[in-house]
Amino acid sequence: MKQWVVREKIPNDASADLGDMPELKKNLLYHRGIKTRAEAEKFLNPTYGGEEDDPLLILNMEKAVLRIIKAVKENERIVVFGDYDADGVCSSVVFYDFFKKIGFENFHVHIPDRYLEGYGLSLKAVEEFSKQGAKLIITLDCGITNVKEAERANELGMEVIIIDHHIVPENPPKAYAIVDLKQNGETYPTKFLSGAGIAFKTICAIVKVGKFNITSGWEKWLLDVVAIATVADMVPLTGENRALVYYGLKVLKKTQRPGLLSFYKRLKLSIPNITEDDLSFVICPRINVAGRMDHATVGFNLLTTQSEQEAIWIGERLDIMTSDRKEAVNGIMKKIDDEFGESKPELIMTGDISWGPGVLGLTANKVLEKYNCPVFLWGKGGDNIKGSCRSNGAINLVDFMRGIPVGLLDDLGGHALSAGFSVAESKIGKLKEEITKLYITFPKQEINGVVHIDKEISIDDVGRNLFSTIEKFQPFGVDNPKPVFSFKNMIIYAVKKFGNGGVHLQLDFKKSDGKIVSAIGFFTANSEHLANLKAGQTIDLVATIEKSHFRGKPEIRLRIVDVKLKQ
Repeated sequence: MKQWVVREKIPNDASADLGDMPELKKNLLYHRGIKTRAEAEKFLNPTYGGEEDDPLLILNMEKAVLRIIKAVKENERIVVFGDYDADGVCSSVVFYDFFKKIGFENFHVHIPDRYLEGYGLSLKAVEEFSKQGAKLIITLDCGITNVKEAERANELGMEVIIIDHHIVPENPPKAYAIVDLKQNGETYPTKFLSGAGIAFKTICAIVKVGKFNITSGWEKWLLDVVAIATVADMVPLTGENRALVYYGLKVLKKTQRPGLLSFYKRLKLSIPNITEDDLSFVICPRINVAGRMDHATVGFNLLTTQSEQEAIWIGERLDIMTSDRKEAVNGIMKKIDDEFGESKPELIMTGDISWGPGVLGLTANKVLEKYNCPVFLWGKGGDNIKGSCRSNGAINLVDFMRGIPVGLLDDLGGHALSAGFSVAESKIGKLKEEITKLYITFPKQEINGVVHIDKEISIDDVGRNLFSTIEKFQPFGVDNPKPVFSFKNMIIYAVKKFGNGGVHLQLDFKKSDGKIVSAIGFFTANSEHLANLKAGQTIDLVATIEKSHFRGKPEIRLRIVDVKLKQ
């Protein structure tokens, strides 16, 4: 059971600095590090396009932009090389849309096959691009570790521009220009844009410098896919990222992309009420699934097609892939549960050659959620073993994996809490041994199961007025979580299970005026401490507050975070 901690009340001097506004709003701002009226105004009413957002402030941006403009003006063959996840796909769409808009056709978008080509540039791909007459390769959401590949491109008379957002190695590739906010010497105020965010900044810079004959501000129509990528890649939704998603959601409500419009209809999404939750739980997974279960080009085609019929056909394919992915994840999850049962392992390292690498990341997330320990899963893709790992915060995965003996891993990439690797099949046993041995001595951060509560309220407080305050803080995401509230001594009025197989839980509570407020817990109906709840029981509840538009009916409801049964 997690520990519930109510956040400290805002100090009087800090309250005064924030000016005249409701106390709840002040507290929510204060605990997000926002301490002045000016900071509050900027957060609550995001703007985009100011001097601080100038893309030419980014290190090497001008050099990269001038080279791309030269290639366009001289009709050089350009290869746009994007990664196969949602961020890479959306990055590729950003460049594709721009080139199409200015009437430049001498380019090719290449998104690698996850299994046959692997992550990033390959020597084989570089050779092929040379045969096609390419003069410039632009990598998006990848490339920062492709030292040999960039060198080979140079030898073949091609230049490489790397537009990435991953950690820059000590000896980066010798590219014509590297645009990556994590490289030494970078002074741009935002450090955590998604790959598509940096691709968008690059296009903004090209438009600014190149003086192409397009309508001023046209590039903002690209923010729909930038928002999808930003949410999918789970970068902090603060500062510039907050503005990109804030305005991206506005574009998504007006999008003319047949693929997205077909999604809205197929998935019964309320277009005027599209939220970051719709991106996170509905749209992003379906863009991602193509690269996991088939080829990421399917997702790319969905976002770029101008045909309504093709959009419908692609949407059907992605739905089938989504069902197949769920089945594959559930199958692997069952095997892991059989192996670890009710134990509480400090670390999980397991796999099978029959497991598809494309679903390992999703499975690792579920394993992490259930067992709350670092997870390393592997399967076979192509000739090598591919793996995905997740951390509960106890270890930084990139630092940890770098502690494994040199030569054991063929490849490694990712972030502190989410990473991937590849290894020869003959070395998988040795890798498990080294990971297990390293984990014993590796420095760990203390993990505590704490739920931070913004305010204790009553069920009678739940309504439009409260939600109107909360929605000012949208879009929610990393570093800008949904406000959390606690409710004491709640009598359950009714319990319902719904969804395929009754996997979701609904608890109903009655307000003093007789109106019902529901609390929803997705995929929690069969969890250990919620499965046996009954009407008439008294509980303490921690929940967030949201507005549902299910079947076109707006409803203010709760989303369950944690429950304690009163004895």
